[in-house]
Parts: sequence; C-alpha cells; structure tokens
Amino acid sequence: MENIKSLSQNTVEAAQPHSTIATAKTKSYQDFINVLSKIIEKHGNEVLNEINRAE
Repeated sequence: MENIKSLSQNTVEAAQPHSTIATAKTKSYQDFINVLSKIIEKHGNEVLNEINRAE
C-alpha cells in the first residue's frame, strides 16, 4: 500500500505543467466554455425541438 501512495504522489507532481502554460490553457478552456454556453443558451431550445421531432 505504501508503494501505491508514493507512486501516485510522484505521478501527480510529474504531471503538473508550468504555471504559465497552465494559466494559458485554463484561460483558453474558460473562453471555450463561455462561448459554448452562449451558443447553448441561444440555440439549445431549437436543437432540442429538432431532436424531439426526429423521434
């Protein structure tokens, strides 16, 4: 069990990117989510109606 704990701790530490890259990816991801949310808010009802008609 001790080996598993130390392995997972090492894995997590090795997987962390540089802070600048992480910030850029986080900003890009957040921008993407914001745009996607706006599209869903604007067209979501229309898309759901189309899906319901197709059944």
